[in-house]
Order: sequence, then structure tokens, then C-alpha cells
Amino acid sequence: MNRPLERAFLVAVGDELLAGAHMDLNSPELARNLARLGIAVQGVEIASDDEQAIARAVARGRERAELVLVTGGLGPTLDDVTRHGVARALSRGLVPSPEARADLELWYARRGTPMPAANLRQTLLPEGAERVRNRVGTAPGFLVEDERGIVAVLPGPPQEMRVVFCEEIEPWLRARRLVGDALAERHFHLFGLSESAFAGEAGDWMERDASPRMGCAVKDGVLSVVLRARVERPRAHQELAERERAFRERFAAHVFSEDDPALESVLVKELLARGVRVTLAESCTGGLAAALLTRIPGVSAVFERGFVVYADRAKEELLSVPRELLARHGAVSRQVVEAMAQGALAASGADLALAVTGIAGPTGGSAEKPVGLMWFATCLRGDLRSEMRRLPPFQREWIQNGAARMALFLGLRRLRGLD
Repeated sequence: MNRPLERAFLVAVGDELLAGAHMDLNSPELARNLARLGIAVQGVEIASDDEQAIARAVARGRERAELVLVTGGLGPTLDDVTRHGVARALSRGLVPSPEARADLELWYARRGTPMPAANLRQTLLPEGAERVRNRVGTAPGFLVEDERGIVAVLPGPPQEMRVVFCEEIEPWLRARRLVGDALAERHFHLFGLSESAFAGEAGDWMERDASPRMGCAVKDGVLSVVLRARVERPRAHQELAERERAFRERFAAHVFSEDDPALESVLVKELLARGVRVTLAESCTGGLAAALLTRIPGVSAVFERGFVVYADRAKEELLSVPRELLARHGAVSRQVVEAMAQGALAASGADLALAVTGIAGPTGGSAEKPVGLMWFATCLRGDLRSEMRRLPPFQREWIQNGAARMALFLGLRRLRGLD
């Protein structure tokens, strides 16, 4: 081939992937790396550890793309049949590779042990295939190039796959000038907006034939959106720039980052940049918000202490919440969450206090205060704000995690001067 590749298809092999015992971590990482090389992934398929299933998946991939990347199934055991399935798809036999055998013998020699006979299976490659070195494991990869395109096969363990792709496959593609410019795309990370609500507000921006093309995914309540230019259109980059500006305007209330999907990381960076010290007062979340913050290196410069005040007595003793407020309004109320935030600020000497109280369920709700009802307060140098949110009445753990992240999101908005 004498032009940059445009399309790729990924095949992840493993019964454990189909059974849900392990996640396919390789395909998302490969897709990101390929986008950086100007190659768009057309599809991903998971195949069982079965020779015919692998052959069919590879054949389908070759119908849709010039580059097929296969991961997994290159071990020494009898159920590792990826090399057999790929050879079947290419109508080639398997032959021993002297280079692959030399790599394996050197691997074991460096560890002072003889190579087990079972590893000889790993030296079998399809006829005409080029061995791909694996510096960090015993499973050599391989690639085959013909008039229809390229099939490259990589080991399944993510740490091995990463090294083999970056050290072997990518340089091979670059040396043959098969890569282009990185795919033009823009990323946005949003919070406080459900996927269905986002779809309603995005409207026809999410149509399959829209330009730019839009995709989204949700993890831990964070909605990550990517806009990709359609390279086949002459105005693709201009359309991307126009949609980027419009997106920022339409979703300004929810976008918290354009590069970092971790809400806690973005908040810590903002606190450090502004020199603002933070404290937390948590009831129903039981310290989850503080746990999220303390995952981030450097947070100790802006976070000294937080308060887990699950019981009413703790709210009184640690945060000086008046007993009459608790008796009159209940722990899940505007009055109490505001008192929690003010008490935390006074007790900690911080600049910003974030407080949360609510009903995480599955019991304890009522018609007036259902499961999922949450009150939040932020107090920035004495300026107090509060608001109520209703989270979907899912599992207790989901509600607690959502409330903890909502507290951090509202704190970030206060820092940025957004109400």
C-alpha cells in the first residue's frame, strides 16, 4: 500500500471477554492510538477462543477496513488459537518462525530457565507473516500484508499490547507512510446532565450523517462527548470549529473540562490555581467526596480535613448544627445543609466548604422526602448558597457516588463564579 490508511477494524479474542470475567481494555486504547495516526475505527468485535469464530471475525474486518488489529489468544496453551484462526482467514498454513523461537529462547535464558516445550506453539506463524517482537512477554505478535490490506496480531495482556503497538506496530506503519494527520476532534466532559436529557438538547447534532459526527459515553455520572470532523467533507474543519463554539454555548452549565474527564482532578487543579483551601461536610455520602479528592496528588496543599457527620449528634457536636434546626426541619433540609457548610468552614479555617445531606435509600424515604433527594450547600468565604437535587432512586451505592460527585461539581462551579 502506498497511501495513508483510513479505516481499521478491531478483533478482541477471549472467552473471558464474552463471559464478562474481564473487560476489553485493549480496543479503546487502540482506537485512541489509531485516531492519533489518522485512522478511524469502523468496528469492534469480540470473538471466542475458537478457530472458526476468529477466522470469521477477521474476514468481516477485512471487508470493512484496510487494517485489522487482533488482540489476545497468543499464549502457549491449547485454547490459544488466534494464530490458527488468522491463518484460516488468510487461507495460509502455519509454519515455525526461527525469529520467534530465538526471541523465546532468549527470554527464558535471561531468566535462567529452559523454555517449556509448550511454548513452541507460539513460534507458529501464518506463511509469509512477519514476526513482531514482544519485549515484555513471551507471546510474539505478527503481521501479514497483502493486496487487501494488513492484519496485525498483538498479545492480549494490556501492558504487553501497549508496548508492542507503540514500539513495533506504530513505527512499522510510520516507516511505510501508512499514517496520516491525527483525526480532527474535540472533547467535552459534562456533569449534572443525563444521557437522555443530553440527547434531547443535542437534537440533530447526533444524527448519524451530521457533520461533525458526535459520540458520547457515560462513566461515574460524567458524560464524555467527542466531536469528530468528517474528513471526506471539504468544509470539515470549519464545520468542526462552528459546532465546537455552539456546543460550548449550549452546554455551558454542564461542561467542566475539555481535556480531563476526572471531576475531582479538575477541581483540585482549580483549587491549587486559585489558592483556595477546601473542606467537606458529608452526611449520606459517608466521606466519599473526600476520598475522591484525596486520590489526586498535591491535594494536601488545599485540603486539610473533612467531616463525616452521619448522625444528628455528630452534626451538632462537630459542626455546631443547632438541635432545633434538626428537630424542626430534619437532617435532609436546606436549613441543615447550610448550617453544615457554615460549621465546617468555621471548624476548619478553610476558604470553601462543600456540604451534602440526603436520603440514599433503599429505606428512609417518604412522599415529602423520597429516596434520592439531596441537599447541597457551598460556602465560599462566608457567601452561602444551597440547592436541592433529586437523583434517580437507583442502588444506594450509585446514589452515594452521584451525590459525592455532585458536591464536587457544585464546588467547582462556585470557584468559577457560576450559579
